[in-house]
Amino acid sequence: MAEPKFSVSEITTLHQTFEQDLACYHEAGAEGVGIWEFKLPEGDDREALAKLRDSGLEATTCIPGVLSVWPVPFPGPTDPKERTEALCAAVRRFAPFEPEVILCLTGHPGDAEPAEGRRVLVEGMRRAAKVAAEYGLTLGLEPLHPQTIELLDEISEPNVQLLYDVYHLWDTDDVLEDTVRHGSRINRSVHICDWRADTRNDFDRALPGDGIMDLPAIFGALEAAGAVDWVDLEIFSDDGTFTDQDFEDSLWKQDPLDVVRRGKAGFERAWAARAVPA
Repeated sequence: MAEPKFSVSEITTLHQTFEQDLACYHEAGAEGVGIWEFKLPEGDDREALAKLRDSGLEATTCIPGVLSVWPVPFPGPTDPKERTEALCAAVRRFAPFEPEVILCLTGHPGDAEPAEGRRVLVEGMRRAAKVAAEYGLTLGLEPLHPQTIELLDEISEPNVQLLYDVYHLWDTDDVLEDTVRHGSRINRSVHICDWRADTRNDFDRALPGDGIMDLPAIFGALEAAGAVDWVDLEIFSDDGTFTDQDFEDSLWKQDPLDVVRRGKAGFERAWAARAVPA
């Protein structure tokens, strides 16, 4: 198959504006942008939409400000009904941008009884999926593991797929076999990065090729599954923004254009070396 198109998730260049991201990614040779809702200017989105179209980039994996039915460690309400409505509002907001997929997480039900937590989650995801379907959009639930497959079956909405993120999956048991087995359930916009050998916290990712993941094997499995049209570079690299750890070598402190160019080059090398699993 042809090499997947390259996109950049806006968290990768945390401190730039939406407009700066568009210019940076275009100059670096990207074809897409993974829009984070917090990067969109407040108010009417018509100007942002016009700038996206003028940039020549396509919207790929888009991230709502409230991206889960149950809470996650990001700002937002705690009540799952309020969170579901905020997620639905984000879906409506993203619709004019025509994204490949809108990312969702399950969140953490806290002290809720497990069966009740599951029921609330499934109902919330169904609600969001139906809103997305009104606009012809797809939701991507992250990550891929057997429980996620079961959850998708329970949600039972055709526009809810698996959002494949190599950061969360690379070292799971049977990841290559499961990637091929569940290829039809995987959304074709895939999050990529690499895992630092000396990872210091959950916000310490590396650029493709600069870590210890076997990216060629993963890309080979995704190709064999027919499950990748886009790769979306998603880098968290803490400079004290999310935790009290301020890494001197944080990628968020480095020149954004150089970071994106290096990420693209690392992806291209790993893709060229891909190996189809036995």
